[in-house]
Amino acid sequence: MPDSATHTGIASAPKLTAAMWKAGTLAISRGTGMAAQMAVQIAVGALAGPAGIGALQLHMAWGSLLGELVGAGEPTRALRDHSLNSQQGSGLKRGLLKASKTILLYSAALGTFVLFLVLSGLAETLGLSTGSLLTSIIVSAPLFALTRLFAETLKALDHALWAVSLENSIMPLVILGTCALIALEVVAVSQALILASAVGGLLLGLCLMIISVRQRWGSTRANGAAHTGDGSDKNNPKPISVRGESLHFWLNGLLNIAFLQLPFLIMPWLVSVEEVGRYAVAHKLLNVITTLLILLSAVYGPKFARAAATADSAGLTTLLGTTQRISLAIFVPAAAIMLILAEPLATLFSLDEGSLLPLLLLLCGGQLINAATGLAGVLLNMSGAAHLEFRLLVVSWLATTTLAVPLGLYAGATGIAGAIAGGIALRNVISYVAVRRHIKSFGAETP
Repeated sequence: MPDSATHTGIASAPKLTAAMWKAGTLAISRGTGMAAQMAVQIAVGALAGPAGIGALQLHMAWGSLLGELVGAGEPTRALRDHSLNSQQGSGLKRGLLKASKTILLYSAALGTFVLFLVLSGLAETLGLSTGSLLTSIIVSAPLFALTRLFAETLKALDHALWAVSLENSIMPLVILGTCALIALEVVAVSQALILASAVGGLLLGLCLMIISVRQRWGSTRANGAAHTGDGSDKNNPKPISVRGESLHFWLNGLLNIAFLQLPFLIMPWLVSVEEVGRYAVAHKLLNVITTLLILLSAVYGPKFARAAATADSAGLTTLLGTTQRISLAIFVPAAAIMLILAEPLATLFSLDEGSLLPLLLLLCGGQLINAATGLAGVLLNMSGAAHLEFRLLVVSWLATTTLAVPLGLYAGATGIAGAIAGGIALRNVISYVAVRRHIKSFGAETP
């Protein structure tokens, strides 16, 4: 037994190293995209002022939120299902066409509703802009949803690096190109032009993803024919299908966005603008690290789905443990460096001395629990337990909101940071407990 254990430990080391390398390349890709996005903020600010930055930020925030709304949970389903039928080119094509039709149908309903608001005059009553900003948001919503659909499909087909690169880099590069034309006085600066470039960048990225997936159709069709002689692979496991799953995929996506934006939804009612700004700096700094953790789902989401489809409880346990180790390896040193540099960072962002560190300490505490529990929520979504993830999200969202209001009134941004950290910790602890029990159910079902 000791020899076997030693051999297992030696064999797992190269796998962990390979996983860390893949995570590192994804982090570099995402980091490049974030640098490009930061450059966009600087360029747009220099050319169009704060109004230009604000319009672009509203376009991104509302476009992505409405994109999640019209997406109807189809991107999450694509990541799960296409991880299992990657050898079936015809099945891949049918699934994507069906999902795309669903997204376009919901987008048409959204567009009709907005048109009704504009024509009836309710848009102005509600304080909604009816100009280029509203137009760009409505046009972008289906593009955001379709981009996520094809990006998740590429991740399911083990092209995570390419998907992440297209998702995060194409739009900012197109906007920067437009800013260069404005700076060279080839075109005149306008808010409408900057928003149009954002829409154009989103469309270009989507087109490149569609081309990449279409190339994959041909190769999967050939592989399927090689396996069975008739273009299908009978050995592929079937996706786990649970009643109401699409609705839970949909609601989970919306609740995740709501949980992420929760402090900014309630802070204007509880604290001063200065406190909002102080919290926003801490949030954005920590978001640099947590975004890297989210990228792991691009690699391990498909692996979770494949292991769950074959009721491989031991494989699921191993995969979850790997995500825990990688997450901690990324988070702990990065958070330590950020905490050490808290005072210089406060000075850089024009904050008072000692005002940033308490927020970072609280938020890092919550995110440490997030890293330590790995991708528990992703595993639930990929293994037929999206309904459990939904219930946990509702409980943690309500608990966090209940805590945030009194703590925000009592201690301002620091109190809200404590509530958010507590909510993050609660969400991840109960998700981890739930996922461990869920994994055991696979073992019980296995003869």
